[in-house]
Amino acid sequence: MRVLVLTSRYIWPLTDGGAIRDFNLLRETSRHHDVYLLCFLQKPEDRENFHAVEPYCKKIIGVDLKRGRVAMVANLLLGTLGSRPFIMREYWRPEMAAVLERVVSEERIDVIHAHFLHMGQYAEHHGTAGFVLDAHNLEHVLWNRLADRMRNPLKKLFARIQARKLLQLERWVAARTDVTVTLSDQDRDEVLRLAPGSDVQTVPNGADLEYFHPFDTEVEPGSIIYFGNLAWLPQADAVIDFAEEIFPRIVSRDDRAKLYIVGINPPESVRRLAGDRIVVTGFVDDIREYIARAAVVVMPLRIGAGTKHRIFQALAMEKAIVATTVAAEGMALEDSVNAMIADDSETFADRTVELLNDPEKRRELGVNGARLVREHHGWSGIYGGLDDVFKRAVSDAESPAR
Repeated sequence: MRVLVLTSRYIWPLTDGGAIRDFNLLRETSRHHDVYLLCFLQKPEDRENFHAVEPYCKKIIGVDLKRGRVAMVANLLLGTLGSRPFIMREYWRPEMAAVLERVVSEERIDVIHAHFLHMGQYAEHHGTAGFVLDAHNLEHVLWNRLADRMRNPLKKLFARIQARKLLQLERWVAARTDVTVTLSDQDRDEVLRLAPGSDVQTVPNGADLEYFHPFDTEVEPGSIIYFGNLAWLPQADAVIDFAEEIFPRIVSRDDRAKLYIVGINPPESVRRLAGDRIVVTGFVDDIREYIARAAVVVMPLRIGAGTKHRIFQALAMEKAIVATTVAAEGMALEDSVNAMIADDSETFADRTVELLNDPEKRRELGVNGARLVREHHGWSGIYGGLDDVFKRAVSDAESPAR
């Protein structure tokens, strides 16, 4: 088949979960079909990075996304007062719709694989091609959780309004796509509740098992790591809460405790956490070295939706994890079997200290977790489900009823 991957930004470098999923599924698709990438370009250097993805694509087409301050303010205002959510306005460009229609026609595209809800608004411009929306997150869930944590009443109100509009957009898009892809059966059930009768299939997240694997590295006693894209508000929120509410409880019980906060673009609110027991690294060339050295990986997310790549990556390296229910949702994680699950500060601290002082339990969790990832979350295995989705979408596109 000829598959057109449609994204809201260029998918390299792999600095966040969205790019990781987009790239790995594109790479797996290229092993079976001809792949074309159509994406917005948000930075001048995006074109300089085409070489990283070109080996997997017949063609890469970029549309410059200009986002001036005046337009953003207007979108914020209209996204609050109008019928369409802010993010839909931010990513609507008539030129993208025109390019999409042209590429589908000229390249005889069979199926479009669009990523994230805001690119689902282009479903009406797919021509003769099947249209698959890869939802990544349920956006209304994410924005409601953001609202729950916001203290500023105006920001809280804005988030609630967006959540309500995003729910309507999810319903609208599900009715106009041939197949909607979710990352977990839990999310699939929610989409079916919103849009009964729509075709929704689960294609989970995964890990690159050739890249993330156990290292023969000595563990640093008392070391704890949190890693991720720290520019993303839910991840910054998680590590700040951990450092301020949970980590002091851990230190009071284990004076070896040291926290490594590793990831790109830490905001000032995260950078100022640095001290004698807390290291904020910023971007690192190889995250695996830090994961391998850590005794415990923590995932204390309070805000989020979808499933989390970082858990699969850490488990693939046979690391013991302490995670909140939000961080673990949509995965087959069992408390005390392949991870520790804790939601309140005291329990989270207790579980972390327990693992810091029990290397055998750490090894048990790590081995069980790695088995789970190897059996169910390698990208090559995951792709089979996506290929079935593509075939269904093409069949639907060829149906006289459509």
